Amino acid sequence: MADEPIDDEELLAWIENDPDNWELPDELRMPASGIVENFAIIVLSSRFTSAAINQSVGRLITDSAEFSTWFFEEAKGQENPLRLLQLSETSMRLLRPCWKAWKVYERAYEENSTEFPSVEAQNLLAALDAAHNGFRTPRGL
Repeated sequence: MADEPIDDEELLAWIENDPDNWELPDELRMPASGIVENFAIIVLSSRFTSAAINQSVGRLITDSAEFSTWFFEEAKGQENPLRLLQLSETSMRLLRPCWKAWKVYERAYEENSTEFPSVEAQNLLAALDAAHNGFRTPRGL
């Protein structure tokens, strides 16, 4: 909680040793300011997604927005600095597997556009589902 003492050295050590550190792909940097929104724009504007993928991406936008509201309205007053730093990385941490699954799905479709890449679609849906849960878990949902 907020009363746990955390010093600057501990924060810097966490930043330097973060195993989830990921270099954000350029495609996710624009046009919006949020990476989840940019991911959604890419997926939803694609010509080869399914209704299930589109619905899951829509849910991801909602979950991300609700997480952000919770983070700024509740977590900032309750959590210690290290936990806040960890929570601030939630979108990056959760979107990474979604992005990787999307790129595999995209490649599979482009390589064989006559067949729907069902295995790759299921993997993408699983990554999106994990992200949904990841946005909800810190809020106790």
